[in-house]
Amino acid sequence: MKIKGFLIAISISMLGLAPPLVASAETPEEVSTLEAPAPITAGNVTYLSGGVGDSEAESIRAIAKDYPLEVVFVQKLNKQEEFLAQVNVQIKDHHHNMMLDITTEGPFLLAKLPQGKYLVVAEHNGVVKQQWVRVGSKKHQKLVFWWPILDSPSLDSPSLDSQ
Repeated sequence: MKIKGFLIAISISMLGLAPPLVASAETPEEVSTLEAPAPITAGNVTYLSGGVGDSEAESIRAIAKDYPLEVVFVQKLNKQEEFLAQVNVQIKDHHHNMMLDITTEGPFLLAKLPQGKYLVVAEHNGVVKQQWVRVGSKKHQKLVFWWPILDSPSLDSPSLDSQ
């Protein structure tokens, strides 16, 4: 009886009389991973970059622990914080061999690297930041690079209401 009902549903869907059948994910983690950017493999590194928009950022956060290295890029002024995209990132091994050289698509970079010690170099608007990190097989490492917000609104500038 179940097969007959399934075949009827398929037939109705194929005729365009009902919305198409869509498989739904079982858990929130599975839903989140569907919205994450696709991983890219370059040499010995598999990575993904993104996080623009709340749903994509949430999906990347949900899978971050599956990657040995997570890097986040932020601008900050006092309590105001903004995520950054278009950050030039290089990851070099301890011999300074280039492992990854990309421009990020969003504020998150997740990378699967072989075990070892790496120098992560990030450049935004001509300001370079760098940090060494040790990547192991079991421990997730998270780096956050901060840049100052340079274009803060001036408190002395006249408002439109006073003109």
